[in-house]
Amino acid sequence: MYIREWKCICPEVSEEGFISYLQETGVKETQVIDGCVGYKILRRTMESEVELTFFTYWQSLESMKKYAGENLYSAVLYPEDREYHIRPELEVKVYKVIDSVDDR
Repeated sequence: MYIREWKCICPEVSEEGFISYLQETGVKETQVIDGCVGYKILRRTMESEVELTFFTYWQSLESMKKYAGENLYSAVLYPEDREYHIRPELEVKVYKVIDSVDDR
């Protein structure tokens, strides 16, 4: 299993709208791809901004490429991202899971 991690900084005033937009774009697109087995969106408070992290879980690097393209480390950005004034990471991190436990 592999995890793909993407982050952005988002103004608090845009947070709700951007999370909804992320669910309509990145979440919706990844969850219909064969080999994507889940996701998480995390939030971290930073004064008047929030850091949002989008984790997707993949059975293989090949299945991840169906979303990310050949360059697994390049962020997938969407046209309306700018409307929410996010500061996206342009490079994502990809991890191979070597040990895990399911939610209890």
